[in-house]
Amino acid sequence: MRLFLLRHAHAKDTFPDADRELSEKGVEQIGKLCSSLNPDNFSNIVQIWHSPYLRAVQTAKLFKESMKIDADMIPTSELSPMDNPHRVARMIAAISCFGGDLMIVSHNPILENMLELLLSNRYPSSRAKIKKCALASLMLCQAPSDDAEYGAWALEFLITPSLLR
Repeated sequence: MRLFLLRHAHAKDTFPDADRELSEKGVEQIGKLCSSLNPDNFSNIVQIWHSPYLRAVQTAKLFKESMKIDADMIPTSELSPMDNPHRVARMIAAISCFGGDLMIVSHNPILENMLELLLSNRYPSSRAKIKKCALASLMLCQAPSDDAEYGAWALEFLITPSLLR
């Protein structure tokens, strides 16, 4: 199983927070990211979980359309910024043996905390940094077990917006 973690792109500075839309810069960020990627790498995604916040929904939709991903978008209330990464890691572990890849589109700090948790089975540690519109890919190396509650994961890549300038 591969797990893709995508942080939402740049959003307008409006209120309330959950209703913030992507800015023009954010739409451009998604376009640059998608144009630098091979869509074949995302052909095995079977679900896209996303935060209910508007900017995450818009980011997920633009990415899905640009990469021609044939997967359901699933609003997931546990993916809001301050939610518990342990809970989401358990949800991922529960489906890790079913085949297919998963994409999660969300926010910080939950994405950074979840990345650390999956890579080390604890957090906080060295504090991974996931900038807006950054994409990480993790590969499940070992299924969840008594020794590794969330499984053993390896980081395949982390693409940040600054790499795309």
